[in-house]
Amino acid sequence: MSETLVSYSRLTEFTAACLEKLGLAAADARLVAETLVASNLRGVDSHGVVRLPHYATRLRNRTVKARPQISVRRTGPSTAIVEGDSGMGQLVATRAMNEAITLAREAGVGAVTARNSSHCGACAWFVELAVKQGMLGVALTHTDAIMVPPGMKRIFLGSNPIAFGAPGAGQPPVIIDMSTTHVAWGKVLVARQEGKSIPPDWGVDARGRPASDPNEVVGLAPTGSHKGYALALMIEILCAVLAGVPHGLHVTKMYGELEKPRNLGHFMLALDIARFGEPSAFRAQIDRLVVEIRAQEAADPARPPLAPGDPEHLCAALRAREGVPLPDSLIAELNALADGLQVAKL
Repeated sequence: MSETLVSYSRLTEFTAACLEKLGLAAADARLVAETLVASNLRGVDSHGVVRLPHYATRLRNRTVKARPQISVRRTGPSTAIVEGDSGMGQLVATRAMNEAITLAREAGVGAVTARNSSHCGACAWFVELAVKQGMLGVALTHTDAIMVPPGMKRIFLGSNPIAFGAPGAGQPPVIIDMSTTHVAWGKVLVARQEGKSIPPDWGVDARGRPASDPNEVVGLAPTGSHKGYALALMIEILCAVLAGVPHGLHVTKMYGELEKPRNLGHFMLALDIARFGEPSAFRAQIDRLVVEIRAQEAADPARPPLAPGDPEHLCAALRAREGVPLPDSLIAELNALADGLQVAKL
């Protein structure tokens, strides 16, 4: 498979230009573009610009609104609800986390649900918003059903990701961002696009059997079997049931029901470290913790121990220098979109 390196700045400008042509306000287009390209930069290509053609489809058919009326309703000293009005999920979730941060400054903790949203991309972006303010952040979202839980033959829950962020002093922050399935569905999409096989523990075929051909995968396996299933259910409750939006099998399919709004929910939590102790001492201890992790004896000398977030941090540094590698097939798809929007090609 042939690839082309595209600079971070060029890819961001291109993505923002496309989104603005699709109706987003310039500032909103830039924010969504930055979230997508940040995923590519960190090596999480499944949640990067590969999603742009799909977003274009939904913006064009108005199941995602380009200019939603996003609103916030405070429900208590440390709680709020964000109404997404079928807007881009990145905009809705960013509003929710920013509100959680504001509440945490005032009350020590901020817990915010968001409703009537759409796909928000990688949740790492939102916990990093809290980390940049010196806070702990937790970001959850649910998805349409794609997980086949233990004991079931068919899909029932989404890949329901969970993200957590903690600031350090001199070391990079601890950033955890993972789906509750063994992998995210986006990785299966990338494997399809690149014509690669996948490990058999990623997903199952229509008969409920492990599949190595990504084109045969109809459902994903939970990470850690019943443990990943239980975590996914917890996230479903916090993001769907608590927010009052459809759950499980009732969630609009991202790709299969393009004529319907997504109506997704998110849950954002921010904690003010200063309410629990001295922030500088906390950050220094985070540094010691991650340094000790990396100093442990390696089981395989070729693969030294890393703290969560290290692989993405190292990848981001490399790609910021050298560029983001994009399959030429994806570049062709993006350039076809650009042609229709009268945007300069990559």
